[in-house]
Amino acid sequence: MSILLSSLRAHEILLANASSNVANMNTPDYKAIRTTITPSIDGAVDVATSRSDEPAPMNSDGRMESNVDIAKEFTDMMLSKTGFEAVLNAIHTREEMLGDLMNILTKT
Repeated sequence: MSILLSSLRAHEILLANASSNVANMNTPDYKAIRTTITPSIDGAVDVATSRSDEPAPMNSDGRMESNVDIAKEFTDMMLSKTGFEAVLNAIHTREEMLGDLMNILTKT
């Protein structure tokens, strides 16, 4: 169960960071937050966040704009949604299997 919970947490962080990037896309000098989800040795999920070092365009004042890529952010949001759905489906299936096992054990 801890593996499933770590995956839910990872997708929560991905969604929060993508949302923050969208909210700050018009903030000058804002550097986008990038989220990397990787499997860990024990089967759980590790999350790493960092600021993007991609160059940002300059505005007419000579200041840097944000380097938020709106297409990337919406892709990350869709990935997060799909991840949530997959993990919740796995949790539901686990609960059904445990219920069936309990039914079998109570009938014997």
